[in-house]
Amino acid sequence: MDDRELLQLLRDDPETGTEALIRTYGKAVHKICSSVLSGRGREITEEAAADTFVRLWRYRDKIRPDETHPLKSYVYTVARNTARDRLRKEPDVLSLEQACEDGFEPESDEDTERDFLRRWLADQVHASVDELGEPDRSIFLERYFLGRSVKAIAAHLNLPEKKVENVLCRGKKRLRSILARKGVTSYE
Repeated sequence: MDDRELLQLLRDDPETGTEALIRTYGKAVHKICSSVLSGRGREITEEAAADTFVRLWRYRDKIRPDETHPLKSYVYTVARNTARDRLRKEPDVLSLEQACEDGFEPESDEDTERDFLRRWLADQVHASVDELGEPDRSIFLERYFLGRSVKAIAAHLNLPEKKVENVLCRGKKRLRSILARKGVTSYE
């Protein structure tokens, strides 16, 4: 089922359309939400993923996919924004109970600080990726957040593999520059 058919199904039969949307994009949405909400707890991640599909259903008549902005771009953007909204609503500091629920048990204050810095760096990278223009942003997200190969990205976006490689190389350089401008100069 292509994007237009999936979107039409969502508009004509919201229940079946939402189920099809979840089958098609559920894993990617969960992965995006989990990445943005790293260390915040499984329940919060699952709520953000569910909220993503509710938002997509709610705004289904406003979604207009095309060649430069396919349906998945809308889905991924809504997932990222929904997770970020949830991140803003959640307290900045995890309770020890929440952290242990996620399997994190600091052995020392140094481990706790390292975990905090890791989460902070991830937040900075996510915000910086949003500053990349299209198609760089989409290619970068598919490669580094969804783990797709250059060949798969090229086939999916109907681009030459060399173009995808060049965009990734340029995107990494621009991302470093954006992070440096934000004062993030050290990477693990």
